[in-house]
Amino acid sequence: MLKQSLVSIIIPTYNRAHLVGETLDSVLAQTYKNWECIIVDDGSTDNTDEVLLSYIKKDSRFKYYKRPDEYQPGGNGARNYGFAVSKGVFINWFDSDDLMHKDFLLKKVSVLEEDLELDFCCCLLAVFQQDINRGIEPIKPVVMKSTNYIEDYLLRGFSFSTNSPLWRRGFLKGKDLFNTDIVKGQEWDFHLRMLTYSPKYKYLEDVLFFVRRGNDGISTNSAISIEAQNSIFTCFNNAFNIVDNNVKKNKIILLRYVFYRQAVNYYKLSVLTNSFKGRLRVIKELGNKILYYSIVAETGIKIKLKIILGMLVLLFTGKGFKYFHFPCFDKRTVKALKF
Repeated sequence: MLKQSLVSIIIPTYNRAHLVGETLDSVLAQTYKNWECIIVDDGSTDNTDEVLLSYIKKDSRFKYYKRPDEYQPGGNGARNYGFAVSKGVFINWFDSDDLMHKDFLLKKVSVLEEDLELDFCCCLLAVFQQDINRGIEPIKPVVMKSTNYIEDYLLRGFSFSTNSPLWRRGFLKGKDLFNTDIVKGQEWDFHLRMLTYSPKYKYLEDVLFFVRRGNDGISTNSAISIEAQNSIFTCFNNAFNIVDNNVKKNKIILLRYVFYRQAVNYYKLSVLTNSFKGRLRVIKELGNKILYYSIVAETGIKIKLKIILGMLVLLFTGKGFKYFHFPCFDKRTVKALKF
């Protein structure tokens, strides 16, 4: 008989009054019953209060909080606060516009209860737009089981979204969770950092949740803000440091790839700043990274000179992306290499 350990579902929300009800209905429909659902409002200005209060009256397992000021604004601060007030043996973060399969909790809890050495259990997702009964296509990662976490995560499609893992609380306790200084790429950054602890996991080949595309779901807008681009830089900067500190095999190859991704990011950021002063700041940061990278990755003199030329062109004209593009840094090239 399945042990009914408490699961904490943590949902940050902001102005999703028109969608969050569907998400909470999918929580109510769970076949696994011992859960608490912690919804953390990040300063909504719509009628989120009204919607959430109706669910609290309906079922006491729903808990509604306002993100306190000591937690930084944004979804990451709300996620971290939700964890701080949660009581569950297991933790599952979830987005306020997505939907759970009725066995979303049951199947994952069953796995973790059967194997006490596992730190988390994750599952597949499917994407839908407006009508969940139409146009659902499962999304399956390239790598389902990895023995080389960081390398596979960076290069080979070993991945999982925020909704997917059901974590054992004991594994998360005492660790830095979501980075509140970034607004884009936070789940990528969080999962990469968690993988440095070499967790034991199981990846279920079951579609157990559904991600909304468009209409306040997955963005299809290619435009990106300076704040978001800065966040992407932070993610790659963290990745560079993680590779430098945790990887031995193929370390130089991974550093080359991460550095290339940073170089592209710096270029995009410099274009967004659209000023000499802004580009100068970007060039200074890129120059510091090149200095370090040139030492640890042992790049040739031609590549160094080409990057320096690219920085000068970028500084004075706002152009120069081609100077940062080298086949040895390209992800497709790295993937094709035989390790």
